[in-house]
Amino acid sequence: MKKLTALTIMIFFITSSILAQLGEIKGFVKDKKTGKPIWNASVYIEIGGSLQGDAADFDGKFTIKPLSPGKYTVITKIQGYAPVKMKNVVVTSDKITYVNVDMESTVELLPTWDVFEYTNPLISKDEPHVQMRTADDLRNDPNIHNPIAMLNQFIGVTVAPNGRDVYVRGSRPASTQFITDGVKSITGEIGIPGRAIGSIKVYTGGVPARYGDVSGGVIVVETKSYFDFAQEYK
Repeated sequence: MKKLTALTIMIFFITSSILAQLGEIKGFVKDKKTGKPIWNASVYIEIGGSLQGDAADFDGKFTIKPLSPGKYTVITKIQGYAPVKMKNVVVTSDKITYVNVDMESTVELLPTWDVFEYTNPLISKDEPHVQMRTADDLRNDPNIHNPIAMLNQFIGVTVAPNGRDVYVRGSRPASTQFITDGVKSITGEIGIPGRAIGSIKVYTGGVPARYGDVSGGVIVVETKSYFDFAQEYK
């Protein structure tokens, strides 16, 4: 019985860890001219040749999950409207990425696409205590070979002159927790090269309970996937 209980607890923690590293895309599909929701529009992404998506409900809302962190192209289609393609939609772990789609009504289905570039907000109005930078944001950073130094660009984060200690909103360095791909850093460092970073997310307040009782801040780092590297060298 004890062995069964221990196994159940282990499975629960492993499952929770995996789910915590996934994200999702939510949004709203509406008519560009009238602003009315478009019911039953197909919203999907392509992953390795297969499709994953959702149909918009009566309110025009849709959800695509679970998704591994990375960049996706969101495609929206429905008869009577020009299809819409939203490129470079960034999904990060344990976060909802919002994508709202405006569709233009047509007399007949057009062979052309409305293509837009998704712009990732630096600070979300729903989570002002969370800041995030993607690989695109960090690519031209002069400190790309010194990941700790890159943290100076985050509001409320200061790197000490010794180049190691990190202060979040004036708290002690020991109060700053580093998480890389879901694993807590024992050394208090990011632990990977700057070029391998897919995104950096900094919590300066409102730290999620799964990170424990942290009096300072939490710095969450995600590495690039194989597809991210392939995209860079296409």
